[in-house]
Amino acid sequence: MAHVIRAIAFANGVHCPHAGQWVKSFDHEAHDGRGFATFTKHIEDAMPFADFAAAMDFWRRQSAVRPVRPDGKPNRPMTGLTIVVEALP
Repeated sequence: MAHVIRAIAFANGVHCPHAGQWVKSFDHEAHDGRGFATFTKHIEDAMPFADFAAAMDFWRRQSAVRPVRPDGKPNRPMTGLTIVVEALP
């Protein structure tokens, strides 16, 4: 069953204008490894994943351009979003 990623909030507590929308695309390497997302209000336009685990792996993906943050931790740009993974209807 296919799954999609829905944005809930920014992880740092700042207002997220995309809250409630689905991820249409995400480039982990954009902006020097800080990432870039596009969102959609329509679930049918969301980026599909084969299953829950594939969606979580994508969310946790480390940037190849900038694999480490200044604090020495892995740079996983998409984890700046609090998300839920939902099964496609």
